[in-house]
Amino acid sequence: MDPRQNEITAPKLIGALRRYRLLPAIVFMQTRRRCDEAAIDVAHDLSQPLDTARVDARREFFEQSITSLPEIAAHRHAKVLVNAGVASHHAGHLPAWKLTVEKMMSAGLLDAIFATSTVAAGVDFPARTVVIGNADTRGNDGWRPLTVNELRQMTGRAGRRGRDNVGFAVLVPGQFQDPRRISELLRSEPEPIVSRFKATYTSLLNLLDAFEDLEQVREITEKSFAFRRKFKRPGGRDRLAREIWEPFERRARVLDHLGYIELEAERVTPDGKWLADLRIDRPLIVGEALRRGSLVEIEPARFAGVIAAIAADPERSYGELRTTAALDDRLSEIEDLIYSVGNVELRFGVQPVEELNLSAAAAAERWASGMDWSELAKRSRAEEGDLIRLMSRTGEALRQISDLKEDAAYSALARSAARAVLREPVR
Repeated sequence: MDPRQNEITAPKLIGALRRYRLLPAIVFMQTRRRCDEAAIDVAHDLSQPLDTARVDARREFFEQSITSLPEIAAHRHAKVLVNAGVASHHAGHLPAWKLTVEKMMSAGLLDAIFATSTVAAGVDFPARTVVIGNADTRGNDGWRPLTVNELRQMTGRAGRRGRDNVGFAVLVPGQFQDPRRISELLRSEPEPIVSRFKATYTSLLNLLDAFEDLEQVREITEKSFAFRRKFKRPGGRDRLAREIWEPFERRARVLDHLGYIELEAERVTPDGKWLADLRIDRPLIVGEALRRGSLVEIEPARFAGVIAAIAADPERSYGELRTTAALDDRLSEIEDLIYSVGNVELRFGVQPVEELNLSAAAAAERWASGMDWSELAKRSRAEEGDLIRLMSRTGEALRQISDLKEDAAYSALARSAARAVLREPVR
């Protein structure tokens, strides 16, 4: 059999695993859509056996879960979960739904979960078997081969502690399947740990404010994991200067130009001290918008829309809603500000920030204006999980702005906007 052809259907796969007593299973699939479709296909397959006692147990469990997580009651896969004992689990679902699925799996009530490979690193599902349908995975930049670490995370989910003597990893045919590649990965050494240490405006402001000496800030960076790895290599110190310290120096010149630090005196200015408290993505844009008065006399919903546009993942779509004319005017001002700050960054060798996410702005504006959650999900056509993360990130950014002591008006406005965003089911 050519492993890249003759892809097995989800119902046939679950049937085969059941015959060989390999359930419960985690079935890793390429996309969120495939996970959802697989769960529905199994639920609609009449050849799947029906265990009424387990159905009753799942229904009781689900109904009890609704008392603390009411948003799952109307979930589109609720009947699939209860009646078929299978579920889709990925970042597009509500956190409350994923939590319910995880608890039901841990309670031994489910036969299979269809999940994307990213779930392998974050959740410890008790499963007898993991099923791998592809040797590739899809990221932000398209398809790429699985890494050793990713495959080990996936296969490491096989085997229930205290219940299975061994766990099973099963390869099935698929468009991106390659058994030889999987075998090589399983025999290979894991990839080295990659440092996530980055030069950011916030980290520079906080370090300089704490130590009041750029040389000490440099010493701190040289104690990082990234330094220790790079310094051991040929030309390591020069590489360190290029990749770790020079980005700090370039950002220091940007902050000096904009008045957040005094580079010659090596000190943080009063404006820099409150900017350092904004531990959010793109703090410089938010700080400049507040300082330049780009957000004065604005309603809370519009304020939330602006912050969402800045804080959201730039490449993620949050649906098909449109911003109002009032928000468009504010976003136009912010785009002018981004262009102005970007010119300063380019002058000192810093890559400017990405453009605003208008779909995020529209979704946050409607939600903060009082739109019902089910209507928001329906009208935007965005994944509920993505919307939850957007609102949570926006609400946290608004809370941080509300904590700034320097401007009571902005604090009150941000606090009001945060309340409008951080309402159920957003947590």
